[in-house]
Amino acid sequence: MRTTTHVAIGVAGVVAALAAGWTPGTGIRAQQPPPAQSTFRSAATAVAVDVTVRDNRRRSITGLTAADFRVLDNGVPQQVAQVSYGRLPIDVTVALDVSYSVTGRLLDRLRQAVGDLMRDLGDDDRLKLILFNTRISRTIDFTDDVDAVQRAIREVRAGGGTALLDAISVALVSGAIPDRRQLVVFFTDGSDSSSITSADTLVTVAQRTRATLAFVMPTDVMAYLRPMTRPRAFAGGDQAAQRYAAVSARLQLFPSLATETGGQFLTVGASTNLSATFRRILGDFRSAYVLYYNATGVDRDGYHSLEVKVNREDAVVEARRGYFGS
Repeated sequence: MRTTTHVAIGVAGVVAALAAGWTPGTGIRAQQPPPAQSTFRSAATAVAVDVTVRDNRRRSITGLTAADFRVLDNGVPQQVAQVSYGRLPIDVTVALDVSYSVTGRLLDRLRQAVGDLMRDLGDDDRLKLILFNTRISRTIDFTDDVDAVQRAIREVRAGGGTALLDAISVALVSGAIPDRRQLVVFFTDGSDSSSITSADTLVTVAQRTRATLAFVMPTDVMAYLRPMTRPRAFAGGDQAAQRYAAVSARLQLFPSLATETGGQFLTVGASTNLSATFRRILGDFRSAYVLYYNATGVDRDGYHSLEVKVNREDAVVEARRGYFGS
């Protein structure tokens, strides 16, 4: 299935949905219960939270039960009713920047990496491919056809500018099935030349979905993610410093979005094995727990901040920062 979507159309849909108070895929509504094999009984306040738990050597900690978790919803302790581990199927969306900055050998490496990632999918998992520059081409919808996905990447003509924030918005609000976990992986250099989506709007979109965002970017973006202590040291003086600050402010958004959704922000060099990077992201996501609880003692509507802890001293817990009730 090959379809092409103008960025402006997709983002207009995002804005309209947000204005109507739509909360895609939050898992809060009564008609969105956990999977059929679950014994959890959802209510209007049912919440599902993806949680990754590792030790201080980044090894997954398995075998945890509901009693091992402590969840605070808007600061109020909640009773975890059930824990699922590795049972829910996964929908993976891979979005690749195909602007002028991503061409040649790099596209070949990406084609191989996405193919290897698909081979790691489970029997019930699916992958969607999005290619974007100033337009978004949803080239392959959810599929398990490795050849079709690799062919689409091989045949793409890289070029043009980048509407990165618009592409993230559209990827996040694409239809999500409640009983499937959602992972969205972006490979990009972080440039954005034409988006109409603001950073604040994008954060709100991320908070209103259950998707987990992961970003893979070139190593040189790290120079802009460090505090600038000597702004006048740049050639060009204040103007160069101002340009640096503008790029830094834009790039800071992406690790923030990853943290907001319980995802990852990774950087890669020219010789980095992209297949291993993509497979690591999927492996980490697959090894997450899904916690279910009925929110009590808090208002149903509005944004809910979340804090998840585990009763183990060596546990490193990663979870999204919150969700929107409705």
